[in-house]
Amino acid sequence: MSRADDKGFSLIEMLIVMVVLGVLATIVIISTGVFIGDSKKSACASNAKIMNTAEAAYAAQHSGVPPQGDTTKLAAYLRDPVPTAGEGAVAWDAGSQKWTCA
Repeated sequence: MSRADDKGFSLIEMLIVMVVLGVLATIVIISTGVFIGDSKKSACASNAKIMNTAEAAYAAQHSGVPPQGDTTKLAAYLRDPVPTAGEGAVAWDAGSQKWTCA
């Protein structure tokens, strides 16, 4: 039985709102983790591509002799240093003769 002057929400309505907000917060937290992981993979792939392009530019200007992962020789072909340790790091793969994600 309700009275005409009752105002506010019932306990059930408040619980439903709390559950819905909890589900939405969980979705946001999970999605954020996926986005961060994808962005790190993309950054690493981009860095590897930059290093491989610098490697090819060096070889083109030095009679086809590549620097084979020597970052000191590649410094002149890079505007910004590319990380070789930590997040987004790349490493020289001697087997494939290419820069890859570390």
